[in-house]
Amino acid sequence: MINENQTSEDSESRFRYRLGKWLLTRDECVFVNVIDQNLDDDSISQHLIKSVNNWVNRKEELVTQEIASEICELIKNKNKDLYFSLMEKCALKGISVGEGLFEALSMCQCEEAITNPQCGTSDDTSGV
Repeated sequence: MINENQTSEDSESRFRYRLGKWLLTRDECVFVNVIDQNLDDDSISQHLIKSVNNWVNRKEELVTQEIASEICELIKNKNKDLYFSLMEKCALKGISVGEGLFEALSMCQCEEAITNPQCGTSDDTSGV
């Protein structure tokens, strides 16, 4: 029979491994800061909870969120299908709508955007 504590420890170690792997694919510096400090699994979990709590409760201006909401409202009023596709693609990519809007706008080079309002659309086969 497997000991309940051993199962819990294995689960924590798997979490630590998966968290580390995910962080390493995103940013090596953050990986080193979080995982490579030789903290035990409980300390990693506490660090995660504390970091998320600090980020969620941090006071900051939401100007970006306001303009993204304004842009989304404009898109929704003009083309609901496009709006829902935007929401879906951002969710699937795991990015904020503001980041998605920025990606969409940054697909065009400045000079190209002036001469060709459809720039970037021929290369994008993602459907959005």
